[in-house]
Amino acid sequence: MKAELRPGSLARFRFFAAAATTGLKGREKMIVVNPQTVTNRELAALAMQAKGRISRLYLHWTAGRYGELYDDYHFNIDADGSIYHTCALLTDHKPHTWHRNSGSVGIALCCAFGALPHHGYDTDFGSYPPTPQQIDAAAKLVARLTDGLDLPVDRFTVLTHCEAALLDGYGPYSGDAETRWDLWYLRDSPGDGTMKPGGQVIRGKALWYACHKAEKTLSPVIL
Repeated sequence: MKAELRPGSLARFRFFAAAATTGLKGREKMIVVNPQTVTNRELAALAMQAKGRISRLYLHWTAGRYGELYDDYHFNIDADGSIYHTCALLTDHKPHTWHRNSGSVGIALCCAFGALPHHGYDTDFGSYPPTPQQIDAAAKLVARLTDGLDLPVDRFTVLTHCEAALLDGYGPYSGDAETRWDLWYLRDSPGDGTMKPGGQVIRGKALWYACHKAEKTLSPVIL
């Protein structure tokens, strides 16, 4: 079933989708055309509207190329760290995480086309690896959203798709034909550059930004 794209009250929320590709559990994913970056002010307004109705954030990659944004997610983060909103409201239903879409927000890094998991710590990210700018932007976005939604930054509230899939029986080594391993491991960059569990990397950076609020502006997004 395809996600319904509901119109927003602001012109900046207008976008449409085209060009199908394979998505979650065999459904079609749609590439977003004419996406718009989100400002800190708009993000605060979105969080205020959804406060009390969102309980979790799920982190993904698109398994596509840089510059390809998909409507399965509320936010897409491109290679340069630019954050695009592909929703009118955070409460819009988006089919990003199997059986976990209600009351949740999906965030995706536009990357990882052709990536191979191996054992996680030795992932081959292919020609479109997650960039340091994407990882940093994801952490800043998580810090901003959890602050605005009054949610903690922990492994019960902020999960990678891989972490959710491991809990639900379709993660790495599950044998499921639709195994999902998004962000299983990431390079801690900016950081020491070593491969670490992806959820740990992004949550750790988000916690740092939450404690240094002046540093979590969604650069290069313009206020």
